[in-house]
Amino acid sequence: MAANGFIELLRLAKRGNKHYANQDNEVNRWSGIAFEMMGQYFVAPLGEVSEVIYPPKCTPVPNTYAWVRGVANIRGRLLSVSDLTHYLVGQRSQSSGAQKVLCIQNNDQYVGLLVDQVLGIQHFNKKSFFSNQDAVNDLLNPYCRGYFQQHNQKWQVFLFSQLLHHPKYMNASIL
Repeated sequence: MAANGFIELLRLAKRGNKHYANQDNEVNRWSGIAFEMMGQYFVAPLGEVSEVIYPPKCTPVPNTYAWVRGVANIRGRLLSVSDLTHYLVGQRSQSSGAQKVLCIQNNDQYVGLLVDQVLGIQHFNKKSFFSNQDAVNDLLNPYCRGYFQQHNQKWQVFLFSQLLHHPKYMNASIL
């Protein structure tokens, strides 16, 4: 009986919230973690990012490519940290106070990817999605799958799952 009362309270709270989208809008909504890199805007599916942290102090790993920043201990777990811009275009990203690390947990992999800025969770209408890949840079093509158009801005959909399966990224050793 008490559980039914709690459920009713939740229903009434949602009904009273003027910002709550109706069920039709929920079906047509897609949400993701938005970030900026190389002056472009990207969004990753919510399920692909486990957390966002400030760039940790890293211990360098010898005989790896320069885009590998090193490894860091995050709450007792070893996190390999890479500069995503450096990996993609060969130039280190510019250090700033806005930089963040997106932590990706995929099966046994736990990696951190340094980006210029994280813009929080963004919500898009699914009808604003375009699968056209012509708008994306060739270097990003293996990792991006279409874009959302919102407020005259393109938000490329970046799939970290594609990055973590790419042989170039997975073989960071220079030996």
